[in-house]
Amino acid sequence: MNFDLSEDQRTIRSTAREFLAARYPPAEVRRLALEDERGFTDAQWSEMVELGWPEIAELGTVEMVLVAEELGYALAPTPLQSTWAAALLGAPLWEAQRGAVVVDGLAFDAGSADVLVDWDGAVVTGASVEPVRALDPTRRLFRVISDPPTPRSPVEGDVERGRLRATVMNAAESVGVAERAMEMAVAYAKERKQFGRPIGAYQAVSHMCAQMLLEVEGARSAVLWAAWALDHEPETAEVATAVAKAYAGDAGRRVPRAALQVHGGIGFTWEHDLHLFLKRGEANAHTFGEGPEHRERIAELAGL
Repeated sequence: MNFDLSEDQRTIRSTAREFLAARYPPAEVRRLALEDERGFTDAQWSEMVELGWPEIAELGTVEMVLVAEELGYALAPTPLQSTWAAALLGAPLWEAQRGAVVVDGLAFDAGSADVLVDWDGAVVTGASVEPVRALDPTRRLFRVISDPPTPRSPVEGDVERGRLRATVMNAAESVGVAERAMEMAVAYAKERKQFGRPIGAYQAVSHMCAQMLLEVEGARSAVLWAAWALDHEPETAEVATAVAKAYAGDAGRRVPRAALQVHGGIGFTWEHDLHLFLKRGEANAHTFGEGPEHRERIAELAGL
């Protein structure tokens, strides 16, 4: 069995890395997160539509998670992830429309969404939305208000598989967040000197960086396994998804936390970009089920 990515998949990943690096340098991420009302621009969204990213899940789950990982790496403030999740649950989206998923009355990017769909795979109509202050400033969060309850109409498609694919997409984004935080920590450990030596030469720091690498690569492997299973081995898809979300969700917040420790005092300042990655990782860890919930599901599926 060939466990490597295909040439097309590697091209998708490299194209995403280059595009996002050009469109979302740290200064632009900050501007969108802290100053722009919607958190993204129509021009940025239009370029993603032209690349075919809103429909990339139709190629396969692996292709989708490759782009999702790069979105996390770039910390891209975009409603693309919310649109994917809504489409995977069966929301009827057309052309450049955007979607959002309502879970427990809350939905990321609902303020700019054309279609709302709940976690049970039903379109939500007639609701109003109001902004909510979120932990992660790079992604807008809204409360979806419906009094009386809004009508819901079922959508077509396999809702359970859609939930699993949306969960794996979220886990993949956490991998990208963790990788970028690790790279920031390693670069700082090479540059910062104490007692005439780079701090990375000291075991306490080098072991911390090695642990980050272990978690990043382990999370990536778990996510790719789950993505492959969803497309080719449905009998293992549920357990693989639970493994991926539990591992990658934890890595997405543990690695940025460790990176903060490597940076020392400067890493805790508002001016440093690392806190934005920590907040995205923390927010992702709470989305679509936390680690303990997924580990319990793994135990159930294993008959424990």
